Amino acid sequence: MDKEKLLKRFKHYILNEMGCLTNTYKGYRNCVLNYLNWLEDNTIKPKKITLQQTYDFMAYRKQQGDAHSTVKAYKGIITHFNYSIGMHANPALMVHLAKRDRTTPTNLLDEEFLDTIYRETSANTLIQKRDRCMLGMMVFLGLQRKELELLLLEYLDLEEGNLYVPYTTYSDERYVDLSPKQMLHLSNYVYDVRPSLISNYNLKSSNLFFSTGKANNLDGALGRMITRLRKEFHYVKDFRHLKQSRVSIWVKELGLRRAQYLGGYKYVTSVQRYDFKSIDDLQKKLEYHHPMERFGNVNNSIFDVI
Repeated sequence: MDKEKLLKRFKHYILNEMGCLTNTYKGYRNCVLNYLNWLEDNTIKPKKITLQQTYDFMAYRKQQGDAHSTVKAYKGIITHFNYSIGMHANPALMVHLAKRDRTTPTNLLDEEFLDTIYRETSANTLIQKRDRCMLGMMVFLGLQRKELELLLLEYLDLEEGNLYVPYTTYSDERYVDLSPKQMLHLSNYVYDVRPSLISNYNLKSSNLFFSTGKANNLDGALGRMITRLRKEFHYVKDFRHLKQSRVSIWVKELGLRRAQYLGGYKYVTSVQRYDFKSIDDLQKKLEYHHPMERFGNVNNSIFDVI
């Protein structure tokens, strides 16, 4: 197997026929090289691979610890590779990958823990005070990283005590009530901290939150924030962990539909996994009605008689 020749053909296909960027090819190249090494180890010729063997490769990647999204990416890349080497019958096109199971969130934080994170977060400098306000949006209102970037100053209504969160690709628009615990800090941010940041860093922005550097997004600021949070509060995993914790509290206190709206979820099924009471009740019913449980009860009663 001439790997370099195959990679050269793949590169020509990706850059010239598909019109992709060089960086895209570089990312694809590593995946194709892993694929070719697997083919070589299993003495399979690239043009002779079958549908079952393609499934075997996907299973191999999963055994290597690849996430579902990574295995799915391999499927697409191999499909392009097969076309690049002139395969008319492309088995990768017929591969069906089951949807990733939605797991029940674990190790969620309760209201007391969320309050502690917000209350005890360091906020001495102007930037730290900005960060605390962004943290409050996630801890109390369940906002996601990208939603913070879309917030305009006019979306915040301190008099009414609410915030408008615009539509995104992954979430619906909504109005959410501010927590009394964040009102004072937000008021101070809007009337004092934010103007000082704009003046000190010579910025112009209509956004509620913005970077004080050259970046047009908040990735750097949020990256530094989560690093600091993990050091100060070892039980915090990431920002998604904070949202999951808030949604679980909403489901418990307000119900599924209200939690769906406040969280910006498009479908109620997205929040059903946070309904732990229903999950526990279902588990009990399954255990009670499972045939093996009845056999177990019968066996126990027989032994008792004996």
